[in-house]
Amino acid sequence: MDADLIIAGAGPVGMCAAIEAARRGVRVLVVEAGAADRPADAKCNTVASRTLETLRRFGIAEDVRNAGLPDDYPTDVIYASSIAGPEFTRIGLPSRAERRAERFPKAFPDAAWRTPEPFVRVSQIYLNPILARRMRATPGIEVRYDTEVLGYTQDADSVSVAVRAHDGSERTLTSRYLIGADGGRSVIRHAMGVRLQGDAELARMRSTLVRAPGLKALFADRRPAWMSWVVNHQVRGVVVAIDGGDTWLLHRQLPEGTTDYEALDLHGSIRDLLGVDAGFAYEVLHHEDWIGRRLVASRFRDGRVFLAGDAAHLWVPFAGYGMNAGIADGVSIAWLIANVLEGWAGPAMLDAYEAERQPITEQVSRLAMQSMLDTIDTMGKGAVPAALGSRYNPAGIALRKVMGTKLHKLNVPQFAPEGLNFGYYYEGSPVIAFDGEPAPAYTMGHAVPSTVPGCRMPHFWLGPGDSVYDHLGPVYTLLRFDPSVAVDALLTAARDARMPLEVLDVPARSDDPAFRHALLIVRQDQHVAWRGQRVPASAAEVAALVDKLCGRVPVAESSTTTTTQAAAA
Repeated sequence: MDADLIIAGAGPVGMCAAIEAARRGVRVLVVEAGAADRPADAKCNTVASRTLETLRRFGIAEDVRNAGLPDDYPTDVIYASSIAGPEFTRIGLPSRAERRAERFPKAFPDAAWRTPEPFVRVSQIYLNPILARRMRATPGIEVRYDTEVLGYTQDADSVSVAVRAHDGSERTLTSRYLIGADGGRSVIRHAMGVRLQGDAELARMRSTLVRAPGLKALFADRRPAWMSWVVNHQVRGVVVAIDGGDTWLLHRQLPEGTTDYEALDLHGSIRDLLGVDAGFAYEVLHHEDWIGRRLVASRFRDGRVFLAGDAAHLWVPFAGYGMNAGIADGVSIAWLIANVLEGWAGPAMLDAYEAERQPITEQVSRLAMQSMLDTIDTMGKGAVPAALGSRYNPAGIALRKVMGTKLHKLNVPQFAPEGLNFGYYYEGSPVIAFDGEPAPAYTMGHAVPSTVPGCRMPHFWLGPGDSVYDHLGPVYTLLRFDPSVAVDALLTAARDARMPLEVLDVPARSDDPAFRHALLIVRQDQHVAWRGQRVPASAAEVAALVDKLCGRVPVAESSTTTTTQAAAA
């Protein structure tokens, strides 16, 4: 075989999946249609905390954090009539220097987040090269650029992937498994015969990457913003700072009911967005017309073939979670495949991918869509009065105040999405031993720390700069908060089953209501797989728990096994 795992697509999702798998000894072949030196686009400009926790494990979180915006550039979000015009409201968020300050301002909405890696505003322009360097430095990964995937076939033991090289030559590559991380127009998804379902069109957008040395000065004596939402009687759109200086991404929305992109003048709409005249100088670096959608694949798997990222789901870029959810997909399926390739995991291990990730995709996409619709509704769907952009018109002042109050309350959760980062949980996974306690509900902006199986184990520090996550093993880790609790029976059963299980003794967290059990089994992705005050009493119950975590329990029997584990806990 050419590899254990073939990954179609070398975007952030495919690269993270490749790194995760290769770190576990999986031989990976990445096939990418584009050239090795093709510049990344600027679509995604937020790397979420959960993603950075993964990149911390890869050893590149600090590289990502230091990329893009200068240390002193704020990540504020404003709502205004134009960049040069009056603001409606401002959501204050820290610069890199402010976040690193000894006295970090507690007024910022993410100040109390329980994570070793706060989110960072950095464009894919800078993220992709960092991931590519890490991928190239990881043993066991081969990348073939300028190579187009044509389709696949599979049998009980392998997948055959037809590809075409840049010179037109075609050949077939073989592997044990295939991940389709090949974007919204995924060849793998089409070959699977899978349809995208949901809302085919929410908005039409014109996006232009520009070099505009004079744009930052339009903020005048105000604190500059990382992202600016604009609405006036001529245009609606968003301005994003890419490098904190000359480079900016400008989105403009077509009027509702309009389908012809040329109906929105390319350069006129840019000037209206910025609030400048024809004398304002800028250079167009890249332009793209696109449609905002909320679409989720009807299934994520076909035997040995899996979909991840935009190949599996497309949604509007609200809360910055599209790429981040895709990276979570890729890392998740890579981890599951590695478990199976090591020989100790059963068939339910791979069943867990769709059972875990598809429901989360549906939830997150709906939260993002609703946030977009609520914001559009608040900013006005129909005609906007010209007075909105007048600094001194009493009607404009009053309207901006009303809109600003609503927009601030509505969008703090979007730009500090604690729930999307930490609140989601895996319900119904065949490789998690549930104990009957429901996971706490979450919203886009709020999460309740919990150790309910399926939830992300809340973060805590073991010492200055020493995250508990840094000590989690590559598969499962048994955290013991009380060293007097005997765990030998569980360790022996895991060893007999060849299931990797490391032990981490940590101080009791009596002041933390999320931690109520003496024992937790936590996966590398920080999701709790089991908890209890003691190891199950009988050998049969211990064996049943290990079989569950190994994916050896058929999905149809999952509910019965879960009941047994709940009784044991």
